[in-house]
Amino acid sequence: MTSKNLFWDSCRENHKRRIWVWIVAVLSQLLVYGGVTMIYLSRIKGFYKDGNYRNLVEFKEALYQAAKDSIGFSDNLYPFIFILAAIIAMQGFSYLYDRRKVDLYHSVPVSKDRRFAVVYVNGLFIYLAANLLGLASGMVIAVSQGAVNTEVVAAMGLAFVWNLAFFLVFYHLMILAVMLTGNRFVTICLFLAFAIYEFMAYTLINNLKFTFFDTHSSYFIYRQAKLSPLADYTGNIWQLKYADDAAEAASIAMPLAAKWVGIALVVLLVSWFAYKKRASEAAGKAVAFRFLEPVFKVAAAIPAAYLAGQFVYDTSHQNELLLVLGMLAGGLIVCSVMEVVFDFDIRSIFKHLLSSGVALAAILAIFCVFKWDLFGYDNYIPAQNKIESIAISTDGYYDSYWDENGHYLDNAEYQKEAMFLTDAEPVLTLARNAKQADREAMSDCRCVEIFYRLTSGREVARRIFVDYDDPETEALLNRIFATDAFQKGIFQGMVDETSYDRVETINYSNGAARTIVPKEEAKGLRDAWVKDMEQFDFSLVRHNRPCGTIIMSYGVDAGYMQRQYYVYDSFVNTIDYLKKQEAYYPVELNAADIDSIKVTCYHNELSVNPELLYRNDPGYGLYKEADAEYVDTYVDYSVEETFYEEEQIAQILPHIYPNYIDAPWWGYGNNTDDPNNYSLEVVFKKDSAYPYERGSYYFTYSFRKGEAPDFVKEATAYTGVEEDNVIPPNAG
Repeated sequence: MTSKNLFWDSCRENHKRRIWVWIVAVLSQLLVYGGVTMIYLSRIKGFYKDGNYRNLVEFKEALYQAAKDSIGFSDNLYPFIFILAAIIAMQGFSYLYDRRKVDLYHSVPVSKDRRFAVVYVNGLFIYLAANLLGLASGMVIAVSQGAVNTEVVAAMGLAFVWNLAFFLVFYHLMILAVMLTGNRFVTICLFLAFAIYEFMAYTLINNLKFTFFDTHSSYFIYRQAKLSPLADYTGNIWQLKYADDAAEAASIAMPLAAKWVGIALVVLLVSWFAYKKRASEAAGKAVAFRFLEPVFKVAAAIPAAYLAGQFVYDTSHQNELLLVLGMLAGGLIVCSVMEVVFDFDIRSIFKHLLSSGVALAAILAIFCVFKWDLFGYDNYIPAQNKIESIAISTDGYYDSYWDENGHYLDNAEYQKEAMFLTDAEPVLTLARNAKQADREAMSDCRCVEIFYRLTSGREVARRIFVDYDDPETEALLNRIFATDAFQKGIFQGMVDETSYDRVETINYSNGAARTIVPKEEAKGLRDAWVKDMEQFDFSLVRHNRPCGTIIMSYGVDAGYMQRQYYVYDSFVNTIDYLKKQEAYYPVELNAADIDSIKVTCYHNELSVNPELLYRNDPGYGLYKEADAEYVDTYVDYSVEETFYEEEQIAQILPHIYPNYIDAPWWGYGNNTDDPNNYSLEVVFKKDSAYPYERGSYYFTYSFRKGEAPDFVKEATAYTGVEEDNVIPPNAG
C-alpha cells in the first residue's frame, strides 16, 4: 500500500514539472478536434444554404461524413500525434541530458525502475487526457449540429484505438532516442531517422532500380516500407475515411493497429534495456553508448550519399561518373560531420577513418551491384514449370475498375486480383525476345507489365518492351489476348457481378450520335457483347477501330460508376441487339445531316527545315545554325478550309473516324495519317434528326491513313512562309 502511494505521489510531483506539456497537448487536441469539427460542419451548412444538396437526406449524410472526417479517421491528426509523442517523451526524460540533474535524481531514494515507470505513465496519461478532451469537444459540437449517428460514434471509437497505437510507436521511439543519446539536437535527429529510415531506404532502392534496371517495374508490386507507421497511416487513411461502415473500417484499421502495438512493445523493451545500461556520465554526450557511433555513422552515410549522388546525377543530365563522385563526396561529408558532432570538436573531422572507409566501401559496393546487375535482376525469367499463373498489362488500354460496393480500384490492383494466365509459354517467349531486342529499332515500342506467381509462393514483377508491329509479337499476343483469363482480367464487364437492378442508364455512342438503351436491357446487351468477345484477339484490336462504345452507369446517381464496352464492326450479336433497340448508328455519317466540315492541315512535314534544328517541339525554340545564337521563333504552317457543299462533304465522310471513340491497342502508325497533321471539325445541322450530342457544338474527326481526298489536300496546301506567320524573338 505504501509503495502504491509513493508511486502516485511521484506521479503527481512529476506532473507539476510538466505543466507546459499539458498546455501544448490540450490546446493541440482541442484545435484538431473541436476547431476542425466546427469548420467542417460550418462548411457543410454553408453548402446547404447555397443549394448544393438536393434534399435533406443528402445534407444529413454530408454532415455525418464531415463529423467522421473530423472526430473519426482524420487526415489532419497524424502530424499532431507525431509531434506530441516526441515532445511528451523528450520532456519527460529530459533530466538525462544534464549530469547534475541525473546525480540529483539518483540521490533520491527512488529506484530507476520506478522513475522510468512514473515518467512513462505520466506521458501516456497526458496524451490520453488531452485526446479524450479533444474528442469530447468535437463530439459536443457535432451533437449540437445534429451530425452524429451510430456510424460516427463507431468511427470515433475505432479511430481512437488506431491513433493511440500510432502514438505509442512514436512515443516509444522518442524514448529510445533519448536513451541512446545525451544531447537534444542529436536526440531529435535520431528520432527522425528512426521514423523515416525504412521509408527512405525503400525509396532509394526503388530509385536505383529504376535508374539501372531495364526490367524494373512498380506497376504490380511496389516495394515499400513494411514497418513504418507513417507509411501505413498515410497509405490507408483515405480508405478509412470513406469506408462504407464500421466493419469495413475495422478490417483495415485493427490489423495495422495490432502491428503498431507489437512494434511499440519491442521498442519499449529495447528502450528499457538501454535505460538500465545507460551510465550517468552519458549526460551531455552525443551518443550514450560509444559502440553505436560507427553504426550510426555508416547507417546515415549510405542514404545521404545516394541522395547527394542522385541530385548530382539529375542535375548533370545523368552523368554516371558524377553520380559516383557525388555519392563519395556526400558520404565523406556526412562521416566527417558526424565525427564532429560525436565529440563536439572540429578537430575530430578525420577521426575513426576505418568506419568512414567501411561506409564508402558499402556505398561503392551497392553502386556496383546496381550498375552491373551483379545479381542478374534484368536477366531473370522464371522457368515455366515454376510458374503457377501470370497477370500482364499491355500498353494501349486503360479503364476504370470498381468493386461491388462502387469503390474505385487501381488498374494494377484489379488486374492482379482478376487475371490468372496459366499458359505461360507465350509470355515467357515475349520476355526472352525482349532481352535480345533493340528498343531503338522498334517501329512501335510498347511496354508490357508482367506479374509472375510462382509455385513457391513468391511473386515477381517485371517490365519488358516489345514491338507491336513485329509479326512474331502479334502472334504471341494473339495467344494471350484470346484467352478467357486475359479477357476477364482486362475487361471487368466479362465478369460483371453487379446487380443489373442497379443500372441507371445505358448509352451507345459512335462518336457523334448518343442513343439510349432501356436499362432493363442491360443483361441481354451485355450477354450479346460477351458472345462476340469469343472472336477477340490482338489482331482484331490492333487493325480495327471500334465502331462505337456502350457505357452502362450504375448506382444511385447515373454516372456514379461506369463500365465501358467497345463494339467492333464484327460484333454482329451486339450490333443486332442495338438495332432492335433502335440505338445503333454506323460510324459513317450522312452528308444530309452535316452543315459543314472545317479541315485544318498543320503541315508537320514542313517543320523539318534544313536551316533549322529542333529544340523541344517542332516550330518552337529553334536555332538557325547549330552554333548560332538562340532564336525564339514560331512558324505557323497550318492551313484551314471549311467545306459547306453537300457533294464535297459526301466525299469526305467515308474517309474519317471520330476522335471521341478510344481505340485500345490500335496501330496508329500503320493505320492513320499523323494524328496531329489533320484535324476535322464536323458541325451538324441544327434541325437534323440525327441524335448527335446536343451539348457539343462540333465533333472532332481525323482522316484514315492516306485517305484524305485530293480536293482537300489542294484546298489546304501550304503556299509559303508569310512574314505575318513568324513571331520574332522576344515578341509579346
